[in-house]
Amino acid sequence: MSDTPAPAYQVLARKYRPETFADLVGQEAMVRTLKNAFAADRIAQAFIMTGIRGTGKTTTARIIAKGMNCIGPDGSGGPTTEPCGQCEHCRAIMEGRHVDVIEMDAASHTGVQNIRDAIIDTVSYRAASARYKVFIIDEVHMLSTSAFNAL
Repeated sequence: MSDTPAPAYQVLARKYRPETFADLVGQEAMVRTLKNAFAADRIAQAFIMTGIRGTGKTTTARIIAKGMNCIGPDGSGGPTTEPCGQCEHCRAIMEGRHVDVIEMDAASHTGVQNIRDAIIDTVSYRAASARYKVFIIDEVHMLSTSAFNAL
């Protein structure tokens, strides 16, 4: 009998979640647009992603965050469309524990105070460890009117 614990159960959608732009299936036009923006070093300050559930909007936002903050395995890389997945930034972003990538579930946190706590109070500070600070607001359409105005 082995002393190592059995691997934890993981939902298939999370286990096979895309990690790079190349892994995004059915999103060729968006991937091409994002790759061109990265190649020209003209990355927009905000992206709005739309579509029905399950099309990869949040996953794409995480991949963009990885690409913007990836330093590569050797620690010397810049923004890239091919994040390494090995550096501390890439691993932390995909695990949802990166201090400079703030994700907010706007479906559950719809009020002005939630926006203030998650975004407005932190946006004026520089990124702590990464190149860029990234805010991912999931289900943004659920915010109240006053919360939208606060943004």
